[in-house]
Amino acid sequence: MDNTDQHESDHSLEAPPRLVSTLKEISRHEVFIPRHISRAILKTAQEHLATRAERRFGSIREWMLWPALAAACVFVACIAWLLTTRPHYAREDFNHDGKVDILDAFALARQIKSSAPLSTTSDINGDGVVDGRDVALIATHAVQLKRDNGS
Repeated sequence: MDNTDQHESDHSLEAPPRLVSTLKEISRHEVFIPRHISRAILKTAQEHLATRAERRFGSIREWMLWPALAAACVFVACIAWLLTTRPHYAREDFNHDGKVDILDAFALARQIKSSAPLSTTSDINGDGVVDGRDVALIATHAVQLKRDNGS
């Protein structure tokens, strides 16, 4: 420590005068520390501080990982719930009331007549065209009588 540093540090000390004088007396005596020991101490201190910093930042990363993992689990659970609770309708059930009836044939006929764009799922008979034949197929299924095998 050169004299300018020593004078600056003297002004910033706020300690009892006896402690200050004792510290000044000790600093006048130089202690010889071999360079290899000084380097070994410095290296050990740097390694120690680096591992503390890694542990501190590692714990922050781990702390941030758990909420992110929990949020991902909640997201996956919500998606699974939405997919399983979503009602599945028959392809022919255009009004999504849970049954295929003449109203579904009427809904498809109205969509065809309005020239609204139709999806490929509206092609009930699978001929590649959504037309009156698809409406007729839905109507046929809707009015078809179900046979009771027990009679």
